[in-house]
Amino acid sequence: MAALAAGRAVASSWGATLYAALVVHDPAERAAPDATARVGAAAKVPGIGAIQNTLARAGADKIVVAVTDAPIAPLWSAVGAAWQSALDHLRPRLVLFGADAPSAPELGPRTAARIGARLLMRARATAGDHIELRDRDGGHVRSSDGGAAVVLVGAARASRGRGDDDIDLVVLVSPGGADPRVELAGTAPAELAHSGAAIVAIGDDVAHDPDVVAGAVRLARALGAHVVVGGAAAAKAGAVAPGAIVERGAPLAPELCVAIGAPAIDLAGAAGLVRIGTAGGKGVDGSLTGPAGANLDQLVRALESGS
Repeated sequence: MAALAAGRAVASSWGATLYAALVVHDPAERAAPDATARVGAAAKVPGIGAIQNTLARAGADKIVVAVTDAPIAPLWSAVGAAWQSALDHLRPRLVLFGADAPSAPELGPRTAARIGARLLMRARATAGDHIELRDRDGGHVRSSDGGAAVVLVGAARASRGRGDDDIDLVVLVSPGGADPRVELAGTAPAELAHSGAAIVAIGDDVAHDPDVVAGAVRLARALGAHVVVGGAAAAKAGAVAPGAIVERGAPLAPELCVAIGAPAIDLAGAAGLVRIGTAGGKGVDGSLTGPAGANLDQLVRALESGS
C-alpha cells in the first residue's frame, strides 16, 4: 500500500496510468512452461472483488492479475514466471515495490534486470513543482527522465484515491508455475521487532557510560520515540526496559532510527538513520562524530529548546 500511495502521487503528477499488478495462486491452473500467457476470467479468482475495491479506492486506475499454479512465495523461483507475464503485458516505464515488503529484495532487482531498468533501493516520493521519487543516495526519477526504473519506495502519505471501484481488471493465466528444481524450505517473512515513527538504539559499546544512557532516554522523550532498544548491557545500565531488549541483527522498521554507538540491529530499507558517536556512511542520513555523551547532550538541549 505504501508503493500504491507513492504511485498514485507520481502518476497524477506525470499524467500516467497507475496499474496495480498482482500474482495469485490457483492450483487448478496447469499450463506448459513454453505456453503463452492468456487472458482468463476474473470470476475464477477467489476474492478478487474485494481486492479490486480496495485497490481502486486506494488509487489504482487499472488492475492486472497474473494467475499461477505455483504457491505464492516472495521468491523469483516461485512467482517469477507469473510476474514476467504481468511485465510483458504492461511494459511499464516505472515499477514500484514497498521497500519493506517481503517480495521487494527478491523481485525488485530481478525486475530491473528483466526490463533493463535502473534500480533505486531506498526512495521516497517528494513534493515540489512535480512529484519525484528521490533516493537517499542522490538518485531520482522525474517525468522528464528517459528509460525505465524500478523503485523500492518507503512510507508514503495515503492518497485520497479514486473514491470508486469502477476500474478495468485484466486476469492473465501464466504458464510455467514454480521451478521444480527449487525446494522451498521456508518462505515466512521475518517478524519485525519494532516499528513506528522513531526509535533510539543504544549499543552495548557505549551503554557503560551513564551520561550516554541518560542522554539516550532524554532523546527518546524529546523525539516522542516509542522505545529505546539495545542489548543486555544497555538493559543492565538502565537504558532500556526488559521488553526493549533486541537480539543481535533483529529486524527493525521505524521511520527514523537514531543509533548511539554501534548497536547490532538490522534496519528495513526505508528507515531513516542518524548515527551518534560513529561516522556516517552509505545509507546514513546524518551523523555526529566524537564523544557520544557530549553530542547527545547538545542534541537533546537543541530539541528541548525547539531550536
